[in-house]
Amino acid sequence: MSDKQSPTLSLAVEQALAGIDGPITFQELSARVLAIRPSKAKNSAASLRNHLRWDHVGKTLVFLDDKTIVPMRLAMQDVRFRIPLTPHETSRWVLFIQPAFSYFLRTGIDLQAVGLEDEAGRPLPVRPVTVQVKIKGPLGKQELEYTAFDLRDWFRARRVRPADAILVTIVDWTAGVFRLEHEPVAGRREAEIERKDRELADLLFAMLEAAQNEQIYSQVAIPTAYARLSDPRGYPGSHWIDVLANDRRMQYDGRAIRYGDWRSPWERMLYVEEPAPQADFSPDQGRQVYRFKAALRHRPGLWRTVEIQGKQTLADLDSILRDAFAHDVFDHLGGFWKLIPRGQGKKLREADIGDVDPLGGGSGAEVHIAGLKLQPGGELKYVYDFGDWIEHRLTLEGIVEPEAKVKYPRVVAQNKPQYQDCQPCREQGRKSRATWICLECSNSEQREVLICDKCAGRYHEEHYTERILY
Repeated sequence: MSDKQSPTLSLAVEQALAGIDGPITFQELSARVLAIRPSKAKNSAASLRNHLRWDHVGKTLVFLDDKTIVPMRLAMQDVRFRIPLTPHETSRWVLFIQPAFSYFLRTGIDLQAVGLEDEAGRPLPVRPVTVQVKIKGPLGKQELEYTAFDLRDWFRARRVRPADAILVTIVDWTAGVFRLEHEPVAGRREAEIERKDRELADLLFAMLEAAQNEQIYSQVAIPTAYARLSDPRGYPGSHWIDVLANDRRMQYDGRAIRYGDWRSPWERMLYVEEPAPQADFSPDQGRQVYRFKAALRHRPGLWRTVEIQGKQTLADLDSILRDAFAHDVFDHLGGFWKLIPRGQGKKLREADIGDVDPLGGGSGAEVHIAGLKLQPGGELKYVYDFGDWIEHRLTLEGIVEPEAKVKYPRVVAQNKPQYQDCQPCREQGRKSRATWICLECSNSEQREVLICDKCAGRYHEEHYTERILY
């Protein structure tokens, strides 16, 4: 077959999957795909794996584990899930399609082609309709539009009520055929549902812990997690959206699943926030002294050791760090994150703690050091100025008893300074320590212009200068 006649890689994958009747190793699938469409890539296996993860997982296949693949039509066969009914649905005798069927419907399927069956496998008339729903939100009353299946006859015959649920079985994932079973609220098996919910939540969280970028796309995560359940074809737990909503470890933003404490940097600046939650601590823990080594993230050789008592706050820590690293004490926000190990490797995730403004306010200002529950070796990230994003890494070196007549927080050690000479003085045969960099002259001369206090006042008084940190 010539290159012009060769199928695309996606089509080759689909053709290879079509002849599979069970789980298959990645190596076996790779051999089948390459037989259909030979590759010129230096590492064809790595190239194919990358293609599968971006273009096929959650659409045509899932990975049962890192080495085993199963086509979606088989992974989803007879999988069951629960749809909790809302008053909007029961009052109109409809079943909203989204988000209830999200990631259980084949991508791109025509809703007119979807088939529904009753408990006995008898076909139900399917008629997608548009429903207008009025809701009360932060901006007042709004009217939203939903696409739904009109099930008035089936709902009436079973006397469906609010708080009841529909148990759904995927009969044919490719064709989009689903079997519906009415479950009255009184028939819920709560203990079994709780157990199933915990299993699904743990599967999703394990995937999140193993993810590269602290998020997993729901298009991939949801089918994969259901395929990995111990009994995906048995009595179902809650809908996956409810499972995520009830698990504080995670949050769902409509597209991806993230850690429950995740916030973007923009949210810090744009929204007024409640004080950050913190753990209780004893008077003894509040009296103890926490010794941190604080270093610039991109200049680790420039560091300070600071000590602060457990009863003191992030506002106090922010203040001593501004002094220690010569940051402006009257301008810009500071922010703190707790660095937490992820999964089994050395990866860390960032748990947002809060911010501190120059006046000592902010969402993290009243968080006590002891309330962070850090242990020696634990780490924090501190950022000064969210515009310039000057990042520091704080490592807890130890927790010690306070010294008598000592005022905390304090700086107790720092790196050995590598002083530089004032350039104008050196050019005139004198030697003095540079304390400033003239940014204007550095920019115009395309080199660093380092100056001492005396030269700064004599020659650069009206220039924009910045103190050198040693």
